[in-house]
Amino acid sequence: MQKKPLAAVTMAYNEATMLPLWLKHYEQQVGAENCYILDHGSDDGSTTGLRANVIRLPRLPLNEWERAHTVRDFCASLFIGFKYVLYADADELVVPDPEVAPNLSDYIAARTLPPILDLFGSDVMHVADEAPIDVAVPISSQRRFIRPISTLCKATIVSERVDWHVGFHCLIQDHRPEFRDLFLFHLAYLDHDVLFRRQQKRNAAAPIGIPNSHHAIDPTEFLAFVKADIGRIARRPVQMRRGEAVFETTKRIFADAIERKSAIQAPDLWQLPDRFVGSF
Repeated sequence: MQKKPLAAVTMAYNEATMLPLWLKHYEQQVGAENCYILDHGSDDGSTTGLRANVIRLPRLPLNEWERAHTVRDFCASLFIGFKYVLYADADELVVPDPEVAPNLSDYIAARTLPPILDLFGSDVMHVADEAPIDVAVPISSQRRFIRPISTLCKATIVSERVDWHVGFHCLIQDHRPEFRDLFLFHLAYLDHDVLFRRQQKRNAAAPIGIPNSHHAIDPTEFLAFVKADIGRIARRPVQMRRGEAVFETTKRIFADAIERKSAIQAPDLWQLPDRFVGSF
């Protein structure tokens, strides 16, 4: 019997909005039986009665280094049954380019790949002329603008044990990403009301071990900053295909930043290419 292509893992605490979106998405990508949720003491019912595998952990103050190490070791334990393991936060949805593969499992199964796969990551944005989100409808049909950022270009599909930095934004070891056909869409900013409520929750459980964490910013102040930032920048169509000048230049600039362990984001909003509508 061969190993399964891919398992999907997340760690969550009281994610009543994001966790159902995460699970629905990864059921389609890898199958519910191959989804694992590390429940960090949820008490809102969000991890009860799920089709996924739920591992319950005691609720303690969130130490981001301990979190990174726990996820690292749990993911490594899954290599006994899976070729690759994906770690994605509850607000991160990963897809292959729809022109390349219908889902992540098929993408992995059909290819000989390196042990670390890099994701091209973007924030999904709520721009001023878009309605509030309806979580019963695909996100990609309601939010048509994204903002690529190097810190979301994560190396979190792996076939060997790796050491992630806090937040899983990069590896501790030196690593220059090689972007293929895998994309991460970050949902933290997909809706103003959702952002405000999640920031309230984060204020009440700000992580330790990270000075000046954005989780500790006042929700009203944080939302005002996000709205102002998005409102002032231009929008442009980018197809996110290999060989496209803007896309290739952005990937190179992001790879340079990741090598330096620094952060950079696209100077404008990119219109989500039509082929991604319906993929998340």
